[in-house]
Amino acid sequence: MNHYKSKISERTLSNQLNLSRTTLRKALSFDESVKLSTLKKIANYFDRTIKVITYPKSHTPNCTTVSTSFRIAKDGFGSWKIHLMEMVDEFRKTKDMRIFLLPPDSCCPEKINALIAATVIELCDEQGFQTPEWALSIKPLEEPWFVSEMNSLKASALLESPFSFRCKNIFVHDNFLLRA
Repeated sequence: MNHYKSKISERTLSNQLNLSRTTLRKALSFDESVKLSTLKKIANYFDRTIKVITYPKSHTPNCTTVSTSFRIAKDGFGSWKIHLMEMVDEFRKTKDMRIFLLPPDSCCPEKINALIAATVIELCDEQGFQTPEWALSIKPLEEPWFVSEMNSLKASALLESPFSFRCKNIFVHDNFLLRA
């Protein structure tokens, strides 16, 4: 939202938004004292939306979707169970949406990206949080993936799989995201 790129003077922009130039400067320098209503005014002027993410001040996420995808790519496909569940545990412990801010890296196989997206959708739904757009936009797998890979469990996975996983053509059991 740089007014200089738009060729609008600071004075003109502050007049059009009915904001003081000091307030406008604070907003454009990401000063924490700026009110949300001020940011919304500026965003609307530039035809943008604002999404607010709340997070604990004392927490810096270790297991983000990006870092999880990198770890899986580095450690191999079979490591997804460990790394995905570490991300699940961290999110449930902190409720920090920054964990899901960015999509998984494309270095991961399509199955893993879809699995991470389905997991993010499920966890956001579980907490009543808005799902990130990237998770919704990841396409379903062309072939169904039964995560348990046991033929005897396919029928129960078809019945039990939560919608967030089924919509990505991934089939898990209803206890998939539960931890002991």
